[in-house]
Amino acid sequence: MKISKILDLNGEVAPHMKLIRLDNSKARYFALALAICAVVILTSFKTDSMQSIGWLISGFSCCLWAYWGWLDRAKEGYARFIMESFYFSMAFWGFINWY
Repeated sequence: MKISKILDLNGEVAPHMKLIRLDNSKARYFALALAICAVVILTSFKTDSMQSIGWLISGFSCCLWAYWGWLDRAKEGYARFIMESFYFSMAFWGFINWY
């Protein structure tokens, strides 16, 4: 695949190559759905493998919310970014602990 098909004239990723745009509300609803799925898995299943999957999903959701917290830091400050980063570190620890 040619690089010109991936990048537009400004050197940015061409719109047709973006699978998921992280700056719209649908992506935020997707992250919310991931967080809810993670909570259901973490509270329902007691096997080590399912706990690992739950923490992995939770960590991915936290990464998305931390990204939006970083982008919104001018409006909200760093509090949401720090909170989500801390929660991600705990989710990573949970994944390693249950794996």
